[in-house]
Amino acid sequence: MRLAPPRSAASPVMWFAVLGAPFAWGVEFAVGYWVTRASCSVPGQRWGVNVDTWGIVLMAVAFIVATGAGLTALAMFRGTDDAEKDDAPPPGRVHFLAMVGMTVTVLFMFVIVMTGLGIVILPDCQQS
Repeated sequence: MRLAPPRSAASPVMWFAVLGAPFAWGVEFAVGYWVTRASCSVPGQRWGVNVDTWGIVLMAVAFIVATGAGLTALAMFRGTDDAEKDDAPPPGRVHFLAMVGMTVTVLFMFVIVMTGLGIVILPDCQQS
């Protein structure tokens, strides 16, 4: 699939391709931390918060969002494959940012999996 290059640097599709995976990881990390802290508190223990289930769900959702961002970056890259990085701003910039998006997505997919596994595997309530 090919996407037509955006006409503006403020295109939400272009920025989703570049920042979708890091944002997904940030949300996974923040919510995972909150759930882990909540399970260690007295009210959280009464609520019966299951940290492992939350960790797996967060990891899956973040991975799906990151995959969508990576596929968007790939489609934008293929849509501008005739452009060079030093071409005029719209196609050249989009081509470069699509490469950045593909690279960042792969890296953050590994980080998302490692964070999710850390939520599930590591002990929840342990004093340092």
